[in-house]
Amino acid sequence: MSVTEGATPSGVRRTRGRRAGISLPRIIEAARSLDAGAVTMQAVADKLGVDRKAVNHHVSDRDSLLRLLALDSLSRSSRTVEIPGEASWQEACRIYAEAFTESLIAADALAEHLMPDDSLYAPFIEPAEALAAKLTEAGFDDEAAVRSLALLVNLCWAHARDTIHVARSGERLRPRLTRELVAGRDPGAFENLARIVEHGIDTYDRKQLDFAVEVFVRGLEAVLLSAGTRTARHAVR
Repeated sequence: MSVTEGATPSGVRRTRGRRAGISLPRIIEAARSLDAGAVTMQAVADKLGVDRKAVNHHVSDRDSLLRLLALDSLSRSSRTVEIPGEASWQEACRIYAEAFTESLIAADALAEHLMPDDSLYAPFIEPAEALAAKLTEAGFDDEAAVRSLALLVNLCWAHARDTIHVARSGERLRPRLTRELVAGRDPGAFENLARIVEHGIDTYDRKQLDFAVEVFVRGLEAVLLSAGTRTARHAVR
């Protein structure tokens, strides 16, 4: 009898539980082969040729499965991230930001299932350690280093969400809302916003991410300089 992959022959009872011979990695692999919108517990069970309860034995529900898929996508992207030993802390920030943001964007429809908790950052723990080392070597204390990492992650997260929204909806929300809110009001009261929005500058593109990271880096340079100045003044006293 010929059986296509994932199908169960007619009359053959589906296996379930531990005896189904499936594991969490196999479940994720099967789910990965489906379009994100088509991922359900039943669809994965069908793909594996097992009873849905066998999948439930490892994953409680569809939301949990989609979250695991999103984390899997992030993890596979993080394996290619490398911060060279000779890189400056500024360049390390840029490398980390680009890689983290692109990984979130690559998750696409799955990104909405990512939560800003430890599991989100776990796949990037090695690049984060490399970046923390660069910041420490540059003279940032531990508090400044961890605040810097948190700020950089938030910056990446925000840009990725913007990019995914535009890719899926085709709508650039900020300029539309600005035009709508300014329209019909006293032109003199909102002349700057009215002028700026008409330039049609795309604040959802890669240039926006580069700009944000550059502002972040320049800001940290100012923080480092200020800390060094305070230390020097304290030493003189």
